[in-house]
Amino acid sequence: MRHFPRLIAALLVLLALLVAPAPPASAQGVDWRERASDKFTILYAAGAEAEAERYAGFVDAVYDEIAAAFSFQTATPLTLRLYPTSEDYYLVNPAARSVPGVVAHADFRRRELVVIVERTRQQSEEEVRNNVRHELTHIVAADLSGNRLNTGFQEGVAQYLERPSRELDSKIAALRAARDQGRLLPWSAFDQREQIYADPSLGYPQTMSAVAFLVDRYGFARLRQFLEISARSSGYRSALERTYEVSPAELESAWRDWLPGYLDGGYRSSALEAYDPTYAAELIARGRYLDAEAELQAGLERARKNPEVHTPEQTATIEGLIAQARSGMRADELAEDARRALEASDYERAAPLIGLARAAYAELGDSNQAAVLAAYEERVSRGLRASEQLVAAGELARAFRYPQARAAADAAAAEFAALGDQLRLDNAAALRQSLDTRQRLAGLGLLAIGLAGALFSLIGRIFQRPAEAW
Repeated sequence: MRHFPRLIAALLVLLALLVAPAPPASAQGVDWRERASDKFTILYAAGAEAEAERYAGFVDAVYDEIAAAFSFQTATPLTLRLYPTSEDYYLVNPAARSVPGVVAHADFRRRELVVIVERTRQQSEEEVRNNVRHELTHIVAADLSGNRLNTGFQEGVAQYLERPSRELDSKIAALRAARDQGRLLPWSAFDQREQIYADPSLGYPQTMSAVAFLVDRYGFARLRQFLEISARSSGYRSALERTYEVSPAELESAWRDWLPGYLDGGYRSSALEAYDPTYAAELIARGRYLDAEAELQAGLERARKNPEVHTPEQTATIEGLIAQARSGMRADELAEDARRALEASDYERAAPLIGLARAAYAELGDSNQAAVLAAYEERVSRGLRASEQLVAAGELARAFRYPQARAAADAAAAEFAALGDQLRLDNAAALRQSLDTRQRLAGLGLLAIGLAGALFSLIGRIFQRPAEAW
């Protein structure tokens, strides 16, 4: 089935249709015409040549996509039957009148894909192609598993091979709601078609997420191996354990732990497409190196797990971007170290760190931090200049040039206050206090010297002998 059926009864009716023998073409009420492609025999109603050509334009490419994904080519030609209307479909399958929402189905035994063209009118081009992808995947999965793959994994694999479309977001929303409400099915339910189809709004996206988990964690090649092992296993549990070398219970538990990330956006990625590093490159361009590195590491892991869809050049590109992101992270670390040094008012340490950070950013062509580094450099320059003034004040004080020393200390103190450098501001204040003390003492000393001089002069006058008269 392509779209969510609405009722379990309808689904069961359809399943009955799939195993029923096909009536001869002459009894089907449609004047069938044939259009052959490389992989398909396309049967269409007289007058629907344009629709047949539309499908002929892409079905072989879809076949090649699926064949490349599984590294397996199912036997051809396959039949693609395009029913023009629902009524034409009902003439062949009267019980299908109780089956709402059926757009397409596949019959493994007859090697036939069916599409009801009337019901695809509101679909996008990608959704129309997804009808074929989904149903063809059912046939391939049946081939690889000896038609022993259970309902849950059949639907999960078929959905995983689809391309993202409008329907995907609604599926994820339904799965998210089920998770939040505690309604997720146990994996054992995948063996029970009645349970999967009883609530297809849950059964379909949950089985899709289980397959997505296995591919994300172990790669698509292992999923193909699981299908093949299913052909010679007693059931899905045995096949899972033989393929992934852990128990099904452990896999299911790991899937539940993994599911939040999938629901939060991970569902948009597929191992069947080469990882696109465009977003990571944009993060690098915006200077978000840590986020870019995390994104690229996930992409590199995906590329290594799925080498069949990643060329060596693509993997090398990812690795090159990781190197850029790490260089940016190193530049960020240098800038952060410089900031910490400035917070500690360690201008001598901050200056070379700023230079190294500036050079690292320049090598990356990153000017995002230029203004910040310029502000750091200005702060360092002011701090070093104020420190030099404080040193000069001490030297002037030792030369007893107290007014000049006080002026230099005042200038240094004002700058340290503006910089928020409390330690050096306290040093400047202490020097100013020392200068004030020294200046007072010097003043008192000069006064004492003056008084002493006056006293000695007075004493000299008192004891001066009278001048002799000649």
